[in-house]
This record gives sequence, structure tokens and C-alpha cells, in this order.
Amino acid sequence: MGRLRKNYFFEQKLFNNKDYYISAPRSYKGFWNEFIFKNNNPIEIEIGSGKGIFIFQKALKNPNINFVAIDKYPTILSKLINKLNNIEKINNLKIIDIDAKNLSEIFEENEINKIYLNFLDPWPKKHHEKFRVTNSYFLSIFLKLLSPNGLIEFKTDNIDFFNYSLSSIRNQNLNLIFGTKNLYNLDNIDNVQTEYEKKWIKKGYKINKLIIVKK
Repeated sequence: MGRLRKNYFFEQKLFNNKDYYISAPRSYKGFWNEFIFKNNNPIEIEIGSGKGIFIFQKALKNPNINFVAIDKYPTILSKLINKLNNIEKINNLKIIDIDAKNLSEIFEENEINKIYLNFLDPWPKKHHEKFRVTNSYFLSIFLKLLSPNGLIEFKTDNIDFFNYSLSSIRNQNLNLIFGTKNLYNLDNIDNVQTEYEKKWIKKGYKINKLIIVKK
């Protein structure tokens, strides 16, 4: 992945937005529903939200679910803020900038109902395996955060990353409940597209998807 250029102007737009941006997320560990969302609705997070097209649509379509957009790059997340500033306030969506490896610092065990992993960097080189978000290290973090029967939904256009992820979940306390190497070859799919997904489909790429449940 190429180095992302910081844009301090856009980052300040994110940091100054009090409606969506959570500046001290560690303060709310275990209390996201009580103090942030002020309800008891389930919490779903997307890791690597980027410009936020996916989670933005999910929040609009599911007002009874609380969503948290997560990305370690504030400059990219600021583009989601631009979308949100142009519509009526969405009360069930918040944004934080943090690396996925630090998620256990901001969420309590069993606090999350679903985790979305959409088109993340496959890190194809062998010596970069430690960065793959479906390796045993990251999956162990996700397992602690997920509530009983909590879900992970994973999508990628990279077949090697898909196969690696299949192998990785076999060594965790997870059950595969859905898997396909060609999502758009199925009928009646319930699917919200990401920005990357729209681009890959136009190029004729097949979309791979897994849904995994915590045992």
C-alpha cells in the first residue's frame, strides 16, 4: 500500500466535528451504548472504513443498529464527514481513527455484535502476513470483542487472501456459516457495496465473501 499523504485541513474538519467524531474513544470502553448512543441497540463496526460509503448506507438503512466507522487514517475519514455534513444528522453513526490492533483499548469484551472487514489490504507477500487482518492475532482480538454468536463479515476481490482467511478461521473459535467465491452469481443477495466493490465489479472481478460466527 502506498503511503497516504496527510492533509491537515481535512483532518481538522474531522477532529472538530462533534456530531460524529469521538476524540477520546478509550474513555467509553464498555459504555458505548450508555454514553455515546444512549440506547441499547446492537453495535456493529467496520474496520478500514475509508471514505465510508458502506457504513454510511448501512446506518441509513438500519436506524435500530449503532455503527462505528474505524480507520487509522484521519485524512480519509474526513471524506465521510463531508458526506454527513450535507444531510440531516444520523444518530446511529460515529467515527474514530485508530489502528485495528488497538480495538481492545476502546471496546469491552462482548460489546460488539458484528465486525465488517471490506476489501482490506491483502498484504500478499509472505513476510507481510503479520499485517493481514484475518491472521490469528487480529482474529483473537475480534473474538474477545464479539458478543456470543457475534458475526464477522469479510469481503475481498483477492482469491489468495480469501483462501488464507478460510484457513486462518479454522484455528479459531469461529464457525463458517456462509462462503462464496462469486457473490454476484447468487440470487437475492443482501449486500451493500463499498466504493472499491463498485470499481472491481465494473472491471469484471469476482467478489469473495465469508460470514463467520463466534461459537
